[in-house]
Amino acid sequence: MKIQSIWIFLFLSSILAISGCIQDKTTSSPQGSSKTSTDNTALEESQLSATYFYLESRRHAQKDEIPQAIVSLEKAIEKDPDSAFLKRDLIRFYLKQKKNDQALILAQTLVNQDPENIDNLLLLVRLIKKPDQETQLPGLFKKILALDPKNKETYLRLGKIYMENQNFQDALDLFSRMAEQLPDYYVAYFYIGEAHLLMNSNVLAKEAFLKTIELEPDLVEPRFRLIEIYEKQEEKTSKKKILESYEKILEIEPENDRAVLEMALFHYKNNQKDKASNLFRELGIEAKEDSRLVMVAVDTFISEKRYKDAVIVFSQMLKANPDNANLNFFAGMAYEALEDFETAIKHYLKVTPEHPQYKKTLLSIAFLYRDLGKPGESIKILEQQHKKDPKDIDIISFLASFYEDQTQYNKAMAILEDGLKTTPANTTLLFRLGTIQDKAGLKDQSIQTMKAVIQTDPDNASALNYLGYTYADMGVKLDEALDLISRALKQKPEDGYITDSMGWVYYKKQDYEKAVHYLERAAQLSDFETIIASHLADAYVKLGQLENALTTYKKALENDKNEDKNLTRELEEKIKDLEKKLNEK
Repeated sequence: MKIQSIWIFLFLSSILAISGCIQDKTTSSPQGSSKTSTDNTALEESQLSATYFYLESRRHAQKDEIPQAIVSLEKAIEKDPDSAFLKRDLIRFYLKQKKNDQALILAQTLVNQDPENIDNLLLLVRLIKKPDQETQLPGLFKKILALDPKNKETYLRLGKIYMENQNFQDALDLFSRMAEQLPDYYVAYFYIGEAHLLMNSNVLAKEAFLKTIELEPDLVEPRFRLIEIYEKQEEKTSKKKILESYEKILEIEPENDRAVLEMALFHYKNNQKDKASNLFRELGIEAKEDSRLVMVAVDTFISEKRYKDAVIVFSQMLKANPDNANLNFFAGMAYEALEDFETAIKHYLKVTPEHPQYKKTLLSIAFLYRDLGKPGESIKILEQQHKKDPKDIDIISFLASFYEDQTQYNKAMAILEDGLKTTPANTTLLFRLGTIQDKAGLKDQSIQTMKAVIQTDPDNASALNYLGYTYADMGVKLDEALDLISRALKQKPEDGYITDSMGWVYYKKQDYEKAVHYLERAAQLSDFETIIASHLADAYVKLGQLENALTTYKKALENDKNEDKNLTRELEEKIKDLEKKLNEK
């Protein structure tokens, strides 16, 4: 309390001193007499009023009454609009109340008020968070560096922008300037090396990373970068340098799992199988108790899409720990990425129900069996899981989908109806049921089911579109169809299929110009998907634009995946008819 009282006393004293100075200033009247300037008196009152509201804000802040403190500070700024001190204090309170936009506006005001003030500039860049505001950051960073060429944070933030936008030369120039200004700062040389590495200037990158290590010998990251460079070289000494680098990393950080994994892989690839086996065995045993080690392997190999290396690493670790669910799961992922589906399934089947990714594993197995042309196996594994957990909505939904693919519509509808007994308002199951009812020829039931989805979720764009398109395709309730699809389009204005539905309704209403308007948009959004392009061509025919129609039918046929042979034949016939008509003309 004493310190605060002294501070307030000093602050008030400074204000009173200013007031005293103002009062001493006099002006001469035309008669030669002296009097106090009225302008100065007004200024004195303004300063005192600002002080009063500022102190009021401090009292509110002490009681944690932040909204009231904000009101008082805003009044203080009204009285003294040029006070940077008051504005910075108000920004602090805005941020406490998560009023980030107001804080940003006020920070911009400070910069406009004093554009050469580096504290104001730094405050502004720290408050810019939104992507649409970030375009001004590079200019602000450059201005900060012009005022303060040794500002480390600004170099790093601007350099990050350059690197993310792949402006590697700009990044290199920036970090080179940083090294000139801060010659003993190892970070500058590290990023010079990064920029050179990304520009494939390996010799210069190597020099920069060696300089980084010279300045900070206990760093491991530049040593990993040097290994990347050595791996690209074909010199006989490179392998020796790689091994020495791993050994040095482990000397600095004996628990560095990435280095151990990479070194084991290095031995394996260089036919030093005994050394590799010993390391992998230790890693496999360690993985029993340390899931972190497994995640390091995932980050190092799978996340970086080094799938062949991942297969070696996980397969070798599994020799010491063959039933480890975690290792088998990630081994399966690596084999799946390499499209060795049979081996991936073998590993996935060893993942136990206790594993957090067990359900994902089962679904992966089901899809892999399908891709191998074994849909029966897909269904079998999902049916087994459904028996164990009949209420699992995900399993119900995917199992119904597999039944649907095999045209086992009755089974698909039965399992969905069972699921809906437990969760009758589940719109995912309801929508799936409605689509399968439609495929099974139960059009009226499908319509009722889609209505149930919309009743439960009035903004369900998929159901709104499905029901609207159904009416349009049947040529019934076209005004209602238009309303349904309009509601769907509000939810998803960039959806090509919903836009197609809108065009198709207008086609059925014989408003062909509007139909073409929407169908052209739908075709662009869907990259001329077959059925959408076919609809557009049909509309062109109605408007007599036969050449456009022919071109569009051909695009539809080009994109046809022959899933619907009737549609393929229909397109071929329409193309022949149009070509004949155009030739006759």
